[in-house]
Amino acid sequence: MEVRAWMARLGVLTSQATKADVFIEATDEHRQHRLERLYRVRMELTMPDGVVVVAFDHPSNAAHEDLYVAIRNAFRAARRQLESHVKTRLLSARAGEDSPGILPRELTLAANAPVIPGT
Repeated sequence: MEVRAWMARLGVLTSQATKADVFIEATDEHRQHRLERLYRVRMELTMPDGVVVVAFDHPSNAAHEDLYVAIRNAFRAARRQLESHVKTRLLSARAGEDSPGILPRELTLAANAPVIPGT
Protein backbone atom coordinates (compact mmCIF):
# COMPACT_ATOMS: atom_id res chain seq x y z
CA MET A 1 0.00 0.00 0.00
CA GLU A 2 2.90 2.35 0.70
CA VAL A 3 3.99 2.30 -2.97
CA ARG A 4 0.50 3.19 -4.21
CA ALA A 5 0.30 6.09 -1.76
CA TRP A 6 3.64 7.46 -2.96
CA MET A 7 2.60 7.02 -6.60
CA ALA A 8 -0.56 9.04 -5.90
CA ARG A 9 1.59 11.78 -4.36
CA LEU A 10 3.42 12.18 -7.66
CA GLY A 11 0.04 13.27 -9.02
CA VAL A 12 -0.01 15.13 -12.30
CA LEU A 13 3.63 14.26 -13.04
CA THR A 14 2.56 10.67 -13.69
CA SER A 15 -0.79 11.42 -15.33
CA GLN A 16 0.60 10.54 -18.77
CA ALA A 17 2.45 7.43 -17.58
CA THR A 18 1.28 4.31 -19.36
CA LYS A 19 3.10 1.92 -17.05
CA ALA A 20 4.83 2.10 -13.69
CA ASP A 21 7.04 -0.68 -12.37
CA VAL A 22 8.50 -0.54 -8.87
CA PHE A 23 11.02 -3.21 -7.90
CA ILE A 24 11.94 -3.69 -4.24
CA GLU A 25 14.97 -5.79 -3.46
CA ALA A 26 16.16 -6.99 -0.06
CA THR A 27 19.85 -7.77 0.23
CA ASP A 28 21.92 -9.04 3.10
CA GLU A 29 25.27 -7.30 3.39
CA HIS A 30 28.11 -7.62 5.85
CA ARG A 31 28.78 -4.37 7.66
CA GLN A 32 31.05 -3.95 10.64
CA HIS A 33 31.21 -7.67 11.40
CA ARG A 34 27.47 -8.24 11.26
CA LEU A 35 24.90 -9.15 8.65
CA GLU A 36 22.53 -6.31 7.81
CA ARG A 37 19.45 -6.38 5.62
CA LEU A 38 19.25 -3.48 3.18
CA TYR A 39 16.43 -2.53 0.82
CA ARG A 40 16.87 -1.07 -2.64
CA VAL A 41 14.13 0.32 -4.87
CA ARG A 42 14.24 0.68 -8.65
CA MET A 43 11.49 2.39 -10.64
CA GLU A 44 10.62 2.46 -14.33
CA LEU A 45 7.93 4.92 -15.37
CA THR A 46 6.90 4.56 -19.02
CA MET A 47 5.85 7.88 -20.50
CA PRO A 48 4.53 8.47 -24.05
CA ASP A 49 7.95 9.68 -25.19
CA GLY A 50 10.30 7.44 -23.21
CA VAL A 51 11.04 5.74 -19.93
CA VAL A 52 12.05 7.53 -16.74
CA VAL A 53 14.25 5.22 -14.67
CA VAL A 54 15.26 5.65 -11.04
CA ALA A 55 18.03 3.10 -10.72
CA PHE A 56 19.87 1.72 -7.71
CA ASP A 57 22.86 3.89 -8.54
CA HIS A 58 20.93 7.20 -8.42
CA PRO A 59 22.65 9.42 -5.80
CA SER A 60 19.39 10.00 -3.90
CA ASN A 61 18.36 6.35 -4.01
CA ALA A 62 20.88 4.55 -1.83
CA ALA A 63 20.07 1.24 -0.16
CA HIS A 64 18.66 1.62 3.34
CA GLU A 65 17.97 -0.67 6.29
CA ASP A 66 14.45 0.76 6.65
CA LEU A 67 12.12 -0.32 3.84
CA TYR A 68 9.90 2.75 4.17
CA VAL A 69 12.89 5.09 3.95
CA ALA A 70 14.14 3.27 0.85
CA ILE A 71 10.70 3.69 -0.78
CA ARG A 72 10.51 7.37 0.24
CA ASN A 73 13.97 8.10 -1.16
CA ALA A 74 13.18 6.39 -4.47
CA PHE A 75 9.96 8.36 -4.92
CA ARG A 76 11.67 11.63 -4.06
CA ALA A 77 14.31 10.86 -6.69
CA ALA A 78 11.52 9.95 -9.13
CA ARG A 79 9.80 13.30 -8.50
CA ARG A 80 13.01 15.17 -9.33
CA GLN A 81 13.57 13.12 -12.48
CA LEU A 82 9.97 13.53 -13.63
CA GLU A 83 10.14 17.30 -13.06
CA SER A 84 13.32 17.41 -15.12
CA HIS A 85 11.68 15.26 -17.81
CA VAL A 86 8.67 17.60 -18.00
CA LYS A 87 10.86 20.72 -18.13
CA THR A 88 12.93 19.21 -20.93
CA ARG A 89 9.77 18.44 -22.90
CA LEU A 90 8.49 21.98 -22.35
CA LEU A 91 11.74 23.55 -23.50
CA SER A 92 11.95 21.38 -26.61
CA ALA A 93 8.30 22.09 -27.42
CA ARG A 94 8.90 25.84 -27.08
CA ALA A 95 12.02 25.62 -29.25
CA GLY A 96 10.11 23.64 -31.87
CA GLU A 97 12.45 20.64 -31.68
CA ASP A 98 10.47 17.58 -32.72
CA SER A 99 7.63 18.86 -30.64
CA PRO A 100 5.76 15.98 -29.03
CA GLY A 101 2.61 18.11 -29.25
CA ILE A 102 1.04 20.62 -26.97
CA LEU A 103 1.43 19.65 -23.35
CA PRO A 104 -1.58 19.72 -21.06
CA ARG A 105 -1.86 22.83 -18.90
CA GLU A 106 -1.44 20.70 -15.75
CA LEU A 107 2.01 19.56 -16.83
CA THR A 108 3.02 23.14 -17.62
CA LEU A 109 1.95 24.15 -14.12
CA ALA A 110 3.67 21.13 -12.53
CA ALA A 111 6.95 21.95 -14.27
CA ASN A 112 6.92 25.45 -12.83
CA ALA A 113 5.72 24.48 -9.36
CA PRO A 114 8.21 24.45 -6.51
CA VAL A 115 9.10 21.17 -4.86
CA ILE A 116 7.51 21.00 -1.45
CA PRO A 117 9.88 19.50 1.13
CA GLY A 118 8.67 16.21 2.53
CA THR A 119 6.76 15.17 -0.60
